[in-house]
Amino acid sequence: MIRMEWRIPWELIERIEEIHEMMKIINIQIRHIFREANQLADFITNIAIEQELEGKQQYQHFNQLPSRAKRILNMDKQQISSIRIRTRRINSTSDH
Repeated sequence: MIRMEWRIPWELIERIEEIHEMMKIINIQIRHIFREANQLADFITNIAIEQELEGKQQYQHFNQLPSRAKRILNMDKQQISSIRIRTRRINSTSDH
């Protein structure tokens, strides 16, 4: 969306325009990062989406993070790689 490669949903148009204006002022580089390379952000984003109706959740210290977030962060600090595994769905019904 930022690179104008996809159609922007109407509810995001103003935000994207603000980003474009900021990009004219600040020299920035945009690149795609797979979820596996940023698991902590993906995990916390999912928490925010799930708890949207409950209000904001803020983590100020490591000890406040959920245990899974702590594991993700510790693995990242230790530079332990995360592997993307895709599985193929096998159709159980066959014509044989």
